[in-house]
Parts: sequence; structure tokens; C-alpha cells
Amino acid sequence: MAKRDDDEPKRKDSGRSKSSSGKQAKSSSGKSKKAPPPPDDDDEGGDDDFVGVDDPAADFLDSAVKSTPWWAISLAFHGLVLACLPLIVFSHKIFKEDGATVTIAVKPQQVAKIDLGDRPRGVVEKAGLPGADKPTTDEPRIFFPGAEESDHNESADGEDYGQMKGDSKDALSYIPGTEGGVKGRQPGKGPGTNDSIGVGGGSGGSSRYGGRFGGRRNLVARGGGSIATESAVEAGLKWLARHQGEDGHWDATAYGKECKGTQCDGTGLNDFDVGLTGLSLLAFLGAGYTPQNRASYVDAVTGKTMRFGEVVRKGLKFLIDKQNSDGAIGPQVGEMMYNHAIAALALTEAYGITNAVAYRAPAQKAINFIHTAQNYGLGWRYTPKCGNNDTSVTGWCVMALKSAQISGLEVAGTAFEGAKAWINRVTDSNGQCGYDRLGSGEIYVPGKNEQWMHHQSMSAVGLLCRIFIDKKKGDPAMAKEAAIVTQDLPKWDPKAAKPTVDYYYWYYATLALFQFDGPSGPMWKKWNKSMADTLCQNQRIRKDGCLDGSWDTTAVDRWAYAGGRVYGTAINVLTLEVYYRYASVFGSEKRGGDAGGDKPAAGGGDKGDKGAGH
Repeated sequence: MAKRDDDEPKRKDSGRSKSSSGKQAKSSSGKSKKAPPPPDDDDEGGDDDFVGVDDPAADFLDSAVKSTPWWAISLAFHGLVLACLPLIVFSHKIFKEDGATVTIAVKPQQVAKIDLGDRPRGVVEKAGLPGADKPTTDEPRIFFPGAEESDHNESADGEDYGQMKGDSKDALSYIPGTEGGVKGRQPGKGPGTNDSIGVGGGSGGSSRYGGRFGGRRNLVARGGGSIATESAVEAGLKWLARHQGEDGHWDATAYGKECKGTQCDGTGLNDFDVGLTGLSLLAFLGAGYTPQNRASYVDAVTGKTMRFGEVVRKGLKFLIDKQNSDGAIGPQVGEMMYNHAIAALALTEAYGITNAVAYRAPAQKAINFIHTAQNYGLGWRYTPKCGNNDTSVTGWCVMALKSAQISGLEVAGTAFEGAKAWINRVTDSNGQCGYDRLGSGEIYVPGKNEQWMHHQSMSAVGLLCRIFIDKKKGDPAMAKEAAIVTQDLPKWDPKAAKPTVDYYYWYYATLALFQFDGPSGPMWKKWNKSMADTLCQNQRIRKDGCLDGSWDTTAVDRWAYAGGRVYGTAINVLTLEVYYRYASVFGSEKRGGDAGGDKPAAGGGDKGDKGAGH
């Protein structure tokens, strides 16, 4: 037993010795490590009070830190800092110190407001520019010897449309042809690229119809327009948009139910609602607005969000819904050919501008009805094939046919021949064109407008028809008709004993003179100044509330009894769009000769004719 007791301590000691020897062996096999010096011990008891403790977790952490690259430690540290940032912000919001609350008031930056006040649109102040007492000159600012006027208009930065710059494929024009691609225009085919469209030659610039989609600013300035005329156009379109019916039409008598605040006066006859809708749509199309346009604005009067593109879409749908199986648009009663011709013009322009298949068939059917309604070998009157003719209805039909022709629709050449025969029949040797016969004299409706002064409106219609049909400026009758119109300038005098305000006359005379002598001839300059000043300075403005953008008609305009304020506003907007609506029939005019009068339009033949009118 004593021996067994003696052996037990030995087994323990031998284990320790074995362990110790193992450690020594391991140490000797590697680098020799110097044993750490014993810690200083100030306490009594010396080494007996010091106890060494092994900590595996601390050893692992120490080893991990020493073996980790510096960039990993930096990344972890910065990540920890970023993770703590929200806590710092939240702690600021959560923990609040007791004490007084300090309020810091920041004064907003004062922005000067430009108040246009009630200044008429025709009055534009140009601060900093030379006054009237400064010498003026008609010479260009920079003169390049031998340089010729460009046949197209280049767009400036900030234009209202981007088509000219290639920002939209809608800019690519279409010219009738048998193939797609360049100068082709077949449904489903690729677009062409000729982009200045007028009734005559010339190419490059905007789209099939004048400069509606690009270069507009340059065309306005070149033709004698201004910021005032463009402002008047925009305001007029906003008034029309504000008074469109829910079903897309414009009502001559009930349009006032769309008013807010100030009630608009000036009603017409319901018999002409289809024609008024066509006329109003032409005003939007003339400014380049199509159903695809998605631009919006908040109407200052109603507070509603409006889109001109939606206005056009609804209006076109109304006309198509009113089309009969024979192609006639609207009821075939009364003076139905006025309604149909103007509505047909709107449909053909819509198709010509958009090339949308949905508008092609209705437009072609409308043109076919015009063919059917024409008196054999002559013109048109209020009803189809009635045997009587008049220059006014004939003028609208000619414009619809010309628009259809340049849009690639089928048009019979005999239709233009008959219209020209009628114009020749009623035009005397002095250039005066009659209404329903040669020398018809003053035209009025008893009890409606006999108190207004008579104008040579039919001479203006006759001049425009000759330009669009013949395209020959050398015709002596054209010069005579132009001279007659130029002698009777627009004037605002509704309170005169014999007032002269006649929106219809101003519209046709403006179109005809711009085509004949624009954009820089003396006749056109004389007419344009009077026309633009008269219309811009007498348009209703912002202080007039819902009337803003419209023109007065009751006891003001000669023919307003039929169409009312809707008619007056639509036709005056069209008049002010003359600068870019259609390119010149005679191409890029070089004063001193007939430039391109006898030349076919780009694209060849009659189907290459470009541009249209009313």
C-alpha cells in the first residue's frame, strides 16, 4: 500500500514532465524564444501571489488582428463609422434639452415679378433698343457679295418644336410618290425628307405645310410678324380650347356654358356648328398642333389642365362622326357647302400633317363629295349641283382641293379647271371679282349687316384661287386684284357710322397678298402692318377674364351674326398664322422678277404642289 501511495505522485509528476518535455521539444524545433522576465512584485510574498491564466479568445483576436491587412481594418472602421451616423442624427431628434425654443426665420429670396398689366398685345416695349429717331436701313447687317437668299429656314435654339433639328421624325415631310423613303409618301412606306412645303417650288425648312414645326421664329420675323402676333395666336388658341364642347365641337350659341367668371357674349347660328368646328381646328393645325401633341398647361381662367393635342383629337372625331355615307359632313340643309368645305379642309390638313391612316378615308370621302357637288364646268354654291355658283363657296372648295392634292389624296384636275372658269367669268377688266355674277356690287344680308362698308372680298378670294391654281405671277389679273386689296387696309372703327371691320375680308386679303407679294414686298409690308396692329391691339386681354384671347364680334364684325365670337376668334388666329402657315407659291422670292412662277413644285407635276389655303 505504501508503494502504491508513492507511485501516485510519480504518475502526476511524470505527466507534467512529459508535458514540459514536449513543450521544450516544440520550442527547440522552432526558433528559440526568450522567456519573458518575471514581473516586478512589490508585494510581499513574491512569486507565490502571481498566477498566470491562459485566454484562448484573446490569443485568437490578437492573432487575427496581426494577420489582417491594413486596408481591411480601415474599411471595417469606416463602415462602422457610417453605420453609426444615423444613430447620431436620431439621437439629436430623440433627446432634447430642456430650455427655451429658438426659432430661426429665413427670409425667402425676393424675385422681381414682371407685370404685363393690361397692355394690349400689339404694344411691345423693347427697352435698350434704338428709338425711332435712330437712322434705319433696309440693308442686311452682314452683306456677302454674290450670296443668294436661302431656300429654307434654319431653326434657332429654343424653338417651340424640335422637328427641324432632327429631334422628331414628325419633321420628315411626305411628297406624293410611288415609293417610300426620300420624296416618297405612300401609307405604310417610309417618310420622305423634303421639308419646306408651299404651293410652289422650294425645299427644306419645316414640313409639308409651311413652317409650322420648325424655323417658325425666323419665318415670323421675316414675314413681318412679332412677339405680339405670336402672343395673340397663343391666347386665341387658349380661348378656343376653353370653349370647346365636351363632344369636341364648337357651338355658335351655347359655347358660353363653358365660360367661368365673366360671361362671353357674341353668339351665331347653330346651322354653322360643323363649319365653326372645322375653322377652329384649322387654327390649331395652322400652329402645328396635332392629336399626337402631349404638351399641357393650366388654364389661367378655369384652372384646368389643358392639352391642345386632345382638343384637336376630339374635334376631328366630331367631324368624322358627323360624316354621312356619301362623304358629306353635317346635315345637308341650308348653306351646307360652307360647312362641308371648311370641315373637309380641316380633315385633309390633319391627314396631310400626320399621315395617319385613320384620317385618310374620311378626308378622301369629303373630297369626293366636293367633286360630286360641283356644278359642271364651273364652281359651287350653297347646295350640291344646284346650278348656281358663288365665289365665296368656290374659294373654300378650292382650298380644300388644294390641301387634298398636296396631302396625296385623289383630286380631279377638272375641278380646278371649273373653278378657274368661274373666277374668270365674274372678274372684270379692272380686276374686280363678283360674288354670284359679273359686277355683282355690294354684298350684304338685309337686316343683318347692310350698315357695314363694302370691301372687295371676292377680289381677294379670286386672287388667292388664281395663285393656287395657276402659280403664274405674270397673270395681269393678279396684279390688278392685289392693287385693289392694298388700297383698302384694315381699320378698327366699330362705332363709326359706316364701320369697316370685316374679319372675312382681312383673312382672305392677308393670305392672298402674302402669297403674291410676301414676305418682303411693298404691298405686303403695307398691308401687314395695318393688319397686325389692328388685330393685336383689339384682342381681349387678361383683365377681361374668360374673354381673354378672343375678339369682339357683336356690333363689331360684318359677318359675325352667323358665327359669333367663335368664328371671329378662329378666323383672326388663322390670319395671324400667315407667316408660317403656308410657304410662298413662288418659292424663294428674288425681287425684280418672277421666281419660280412657272416651275413645277419639288417632286414634279401637279402632285408635287405644296401648300394650301382657305
